[in-house]
Amino acid sequence: MKNAARSLQDINEQALSDRMRFALEEVEQMGIRGLTAVPVKPTQEMLTAGSRAGGIGVETVMAVYSAMLRAAD
Repeated sequence: MKNAARSLQDINEQALSDRMRFALEEVEQMGIRGLTAVPVKPTQEMLTAGSRAGGIGVETVMAVYSAMLRAAD
């Protein structure tokens, strides 16, 4: 029974490794295509930086950010 449990654990670890490898390959391909992952909701630091860079209010930055994410879908 111990051997069966160990074999099942080995299979699960291999599957996770395959999934992890696939995920890492996808992330690498994103970089090659010039893409990146961003949070759905920007951080306060991101909003502040956008506000300062554009000379606009944080609310406007949030509206612009949300519009950009919708456009990317």
